[in-house]
Amino acid sequence: MKKILFLLQVFIKCFIIFLVFFIWLRYILDSVWLSILISFTLTVIIEIISLFLSKRKGVKTNLKQKEKEDAEKMFYSLASDTNYINFFFKLAKSRHQNIVKCKKNIYITHQDNSHVILYPYLKFQTFNLDDLILLISSCKKPLDKIVIICNDYDKNLSKCFKNYNFEILLLNKYETYQNLYKEYDYYPEITTNESFSKTTLKDMFSSAFNYDKSKGYFVSATILFIASLFVSFNIYYSIFASILLIFSLISLTNKNTNKKIYKEIL
Repeated sequence: MKKILFLLQVFIKCFIIFLVFFIWLRYILDSVWLSILISFTLTVIIEIISLFLSKRKGVKTNLKQKEKEDAEKMFYSLASDTNYINFFFKLAKSRHQNIVKCKKNIYITHQDNSHVILYPYLKFQTFNLDDLILLISSCKKPLDKIVIICNDYDKNLSKCFKNYNFEILLLNKYETYQNLYKEYDYYPEITTNESFSKTTLKDMFSSAFNYDKSKGYFVSATILFIASLFVSFNIYYSIFASILLIFSLISLTNKNTNKKIYKEIL
């Protein structure tokens, strides 16, 4: 089903690109079929380049503004709770069986005898190499994987992971919300109403080109394009139809390219 939805999304994206080229080529060329052929060729080229770039480009977590605010409030609420370890114990217990609750972490043993530690590092400073060394040295052994939850972390830390013979996974507050809370459908109680994030140009861009708005842009563009076939001075309709199609394309690609999903956390 996921493959079908992915192919459908690729088809819609390609159709939008094709339509933008065709709208303008029909003014330049006398032959409709030539316009279709050139539009199709350019669409294929752009899609190939897009797929190539998307594979090379690292993906990032992108939450809706409301989810982002909730993630910040949840982290603050847990950091303010002296018994925060109980929440993570119940979260892990909702899906796993052999679990031991320690003072500062959760120790999970799977059926294949692999050992995972969930370590909530609920401090507001950025998690760095010193924190990593100190944290690992305090963990119970044996160890196959450690999942560290923190406010934020030094992006260069991944270079040090190769020095350890077990997997290390760092999750900031947004990645924790996306990959742990949503995955387990288990959320901490929010005990504060204070807003911690400021609206930035990036947030406004994400709101304007939200994935859910792609359909509205596309429908509006289609109506203008059809109207341009029957009215005088249709160049204006074509201009706005093209703009709306570009908006629709941006919104459509604003979903999958910005998600960082892990197959298995704990």
